[in-house]
Amino acid sequence: MYFPESDIIVREHQDLQRVATLVDERLSEVFSTAPLRPSDFAYLIGSDANQVASVFDLLAKKGVLQRTEMVECVRCETLMPSTAFHQAVEDEDDFECSHCGRVFSKLSTPITVYRMTARAASRPKPKAPEVDRPATSGEEPLGDRAQLVLIAMLDLGAIDSDTRRSTEEIAVKALGPGADANSLKAVISDLSTRHLIETKQGRTGGCWLSKIGQSRAMKLGDR
Repeated sequence: MYFPESDIIVREHQDLQRVATLVDERLSEVFSTAPLRPSDFAYLIGSDANQVASVFDLLAKKGVLQRTEMVECVRCETLMPSTAFHQAVEDEDDFECSHCGRVFSKLSTPITVYRMTARAASRPKPKAPEVDRPATSGEEPLGDRAQLVLIAMLDLGAIDSDTRRSTEEIAVKALGPGADANSLKAVISDLSTRHLIETKQGRTGGCWLSKIGQSRAMKLGDR
């Protein structure tokens, strides 16, 4: 185990042994306080989201993660503090997304996200890169959802303009049945800016992986 706290969780919760081990492995590569979603982790490690959330809660109690309640913009997926949202609702004011300006519904339900604590995020990085994840010069880190999108597009065979897939198809493949394609707009835009995917607008439009994107997706799929 990378985190001693994970060892304790495994000893105290035998039913979470497998999930705790897989979560520990993924968290060993996280050195920022970016939001972490149990559902995304569950997809990446092939585990039940409720069990991942249980492990996250236990790690939060032990000071590795911190739990935060947020509200999420349904258009661009930006996270906003739930306390500010509730205050706006109480004051009968509109609460707008800081990124796209969309007004949140007053019935929006807060979601729970987790972040590395400052102590955990500032720990020394491993001296050598993992064998199955070689460092590539110039590769910028990608968020969990961006990684899911690249893997999904590769699985769908979206590798050129002729095999392009709609954002609706990509959303379902990446996030599961019922996924809202609008929630991936910011991710798609970011991947396009990074030249990892190409897009075509219009009724017959869609997205496909660039050559660089294909290479990155194959590396992610081999993890």
